[in-house]
Amino acid sequence: MMPGRISPRLFFIKRRDRMKKDSPLRRRESWVLLSAIFFFSLSLIAFEITLSRFLSVLLSYHYVFFIFSLTLLGLGWGGMFIFFFRPQIPKEESRFGILSFWTSLFSLSIPLSILMMVEIGSIQDGLMAIPFYGFLLFIPFFLAGIFLADLYRIFPIISSRIYGLDLLGAAVGSFVAVFLLDAFGGISTHFILGVLASLAAVLLAMGKMGRGYQGRIFSILCFLTSLALAATTLMGFYRPEIPIGRDPGKEIHDALFPFGGKIIETRWSAFGRTDLIKYERYPDHMDLYIDGTAGSPMYRFSGNIEQPDPAIHHLKGNFPGYFPFLRLREEEKNNALIIGPGGGRDILLALMAGVKEITAVEVNKDLVDIVSRYSWFNGGIYKDFEKVKIVVDEGRHFVKRQREKYDVIFLSLPVTNTSRSLEGYALTENFLLTTDSMIDYLDTLTEEGQLVVVGHNDAEILRLLSISLHALKKKGIDHVKGMTQLYVVSSDEYLVFVLKNKPFESQGIGDAYQAMIEMGYESRSSYFPYVKEYERLNPALKALEAGKINLNDLENRVGERGYDIREVTDNNPFFYKLEKGIPKVITIAFWSSMLLLLLIAILPIISGRGSCIEKERFMKPKGSLRQYLFKCVLLFSMIGIGFMLLEISLTQNFILFLGQPVLSLSILLISLLGGAGVGSIWSGRLNLVKLERGISRTSFCIVLLLMGYILFLPFIFEELLGLDLAFRIFLSISILVPLGFLMGIPFPVGIRMLKEMGMEGLIPWMWGINGVSSVFGSVSAVVIAIHLGFTEALLICAGCYFLIFLVFYNRSG
Repeated sequence: MMPGRISPRLFFIKRRDRMKKDSPLRRRESWVLLSAIFFFSLSLIAFEITLSRFLSVLLSYHYVFFIFSLTLLGLGWGGMFIFFFRPQIPKEESRFGILSFWTSLFSLSIPLSILMMVEIGSIQDGLMAIPFYGFLLFIPFFLAGIFLADLYRIFPIISSRIYGLDLLGAAVGSFVAVFLLDAFGGISTHFILGVLASLAAVLLAMGKMGRGYQGRIFSILCFLTSLALAATTLMGFYRPEIPIGRDPGKEIHDALFPFGGKIIETRWSAFGRTDLIKYERYPDHMDLYIDGTAGSPMYRFSGNIEQPDPAIHHLKGNFPGYFPFLRLREEEKNNALIIGPGGGRDILLALMAGVKEITAVEVNKDLVDIVSRYSWFNGGIYKDFEKVKIVVDEGRHFVKRQREKYDVIFLSLPVTNTSRSLEGYALTENFLLTTDSMIDYLDTLTEEGQLVVVGHNDAEILRLLSISLHALKKKGIDHVKGMTQLYVVSSDEYLVFVLKNKPFESQGIGDAYQAMIEMGYESRSSYFPYVKEYERLNPALKALEAGKINLNDLENRVGERGYDIREVTDNNPFFYKLEKGIPKVITIAFWSSMLLLLLIAILPIISGRGSCIEKERFMKPKGSLRQYLFKCVLLFSMIGIGFMLLEISLTQNFILFLGQPVLSLSILLISLLGGAGVGSIWSGRLNLVKLERGISRTSFCIVLLLMGYILFLPFIFEELLGLDLAFRIFLSISILVPLGFLMGIPFPVGIRMLKEMGMEGLIPWMWGINGVSSVFGSVSAVVIAIHLGFTEALLICAGCYFLIFLVFYNRSG
């Protein structure tokens, strides 16, 4: 027999003898443990979701992404803490007590970290408080990582059931987070989650009744403390306020401080926080904000559009968004679609222009409710006009499902770069402004119809120009002819981009140009086709119209000034990423997580802890310890990276199919995590001989399924988009659950495999690798999507599982 190997017969004998020494849980203890895991995981995933909403109110989206990514590293570092500083597996009589202790600390850290962040944010400026926020939020995830790493190390034999309940709890937690945010808001929700987590601690404390067991007192005290904190906030005795507006990067900062605004109403939901601000100095004007950004005005209006109030009449001459309505003929005013009407300004513009039917699509239901409630102020702009129809839906999704044609599609100040996701950045963009969306808008317009977009700066308008010309090119129209189908009007504060479904007439454009001059707008930043006064209009755009330069030349010229205006599509919908390259905060997070992953992967080996397994306990019929360590590191790292690539990439696909971003994320998480939980429990049926074979075959099936998704999902979604929402939800779940089922198998099988080989001491290390890999995977998904696209990120996800298949297939026999 070769040295370093044992025969299969001796291998099974050793396994049998070692299994006899393991004391299995009694039925009652097993149910208590699994119930505690369910509540713990529920509170953890719900905390992640609600925390992303909480941070989005406090900070700008790029800081949210950075803090969120680094604090989630605590899950991995918790595993490394167990690996290095608590190498001995706890004795049987103390196992439940230790797990209860970590859970109790975690339950207290949730409300206390939020309270301390509120207090720090009220005395520190937003940017100065960021290091404190990062430290405070690292603690709960670090404690969660300790608990989970210790849990899998103590009970590796039942890892399939543990991981299954962990995932099922997370699936339910993703729904609970949405419900709690809608019902109780961003502060009280965290106190309730603290109670749920402390309930898990109490269950664990009661799970092992024995002499000298003292953990029950501590866990009960933590439960009562969490319950008292939740009760004081829910009953109104203590209601800490989020220090919104302290970050100068938020639009609401100027509204609250220089202009002296006051928040008079706040609505919380899983979509975000919506605030209504009133100004003492401007009694005819209020502002609505979502997460402190995307400001939208609401004007005092009597309800008589024939005699509008002074502030509203003032818009005709001072807000350039009204300019395109001035040029419409009577037959071009039959109907209009307004995407993101906000406080109603754009509806007022269309009403004053004489548009006969107006459909306004708003994604934020809370905003619609607030505007409707303040009908006494805004003249019932959302409720009392028969010609105005309000629809709560995502704008692009509404357009793709429409068969009606519109004379005007209007988007005013479409700010979409506020954080909307678990990762804080990956879902900050939506599909309103891409090449594909431009094609959809043109297809939804009448033959003479016009798309009107009000932007903030030259870079935004130039990107609009780029995606519009790319869209026209796909329709067979070159850029020279395409430049005759658009014009740009610039003022001191805003720019208006207008794209028509067919070329403008030279006479009409000449009249529009003269009107622009008379109204005092900035001609040097404006553009009109056919007009020969080159020196008075944007020279680069006139050169593009004349064919002296092409679109690539324009993109390169702007790129030399540090801006990126290249085409963005539904596959990489980062319209507001106007700086060249990867944003600095993404770059920092990417390299930081990569270095930490490498550090965690090699540090135990360098320190000697990775090879601390006793030779006689390493029971592997084939291969050396070093080879097996490599396979384990690869397995748990690829699982972490692959799952995050999958989650973020698929969410983008399902947003357009289902419509609501929050609904899409909830369906995705519930289906994937729920399916994975069932798959994990099923994996417990695999016997020892089939563990590695099970990993290789499951990974290969995941690859096949992902390739099928990449090839067929776009076609399926396009064909079935017209179905009712209930059918689309059912179809989405049917698509996602099988994939989740398969993805739930490799992790618990890997844990069992470590146990069977006598390497359970390495489980915390592998947990740490998996945790840090998940963070690296989420950052990598954004980097890949920006450079290549979300489809390519899904392809790389398939590559991760194919790598697992290759490694385990080659050695599985």
